[in-house]
Amino acid sequence: MLERLLGPRVTVAVRVIGVVGDRVVHWAGQVHLRGTPDLLRVLRAAGKEAGADLIGAIAAGAQPAILLSGERLDLPADLARPIRHGAQITWLMPMAGG
Repeated sequence: MLERLLGPRVTVAVRVIGVVGDRVVHWAGQVHLRGTPDLLRVLRAAGKEAGADLIGAIAAGAQPAILLSGERLDLPADLARPIRHGAQITWLMPMAGG
């Protein structure tokens, strides 16, 4: 009955690699959401789990490469893109060095 009310449980594998805000993050895990989440909702949940404000980083001008099961997404247009159960999202921040 709960599934009928809240929608099916969606599990998404997420990996965050790079500098987010003022710290280096290397986190991999899963987020579990109800209904049909969009990319924005998945990134909020992943950021909470990783201890990093991913959405705040985007709002501040960060330009991560975000891959959805290997396909590069365009920000901000794809923030509303629905994410399906079993998807894999990778957040990669460019890193510079010399």
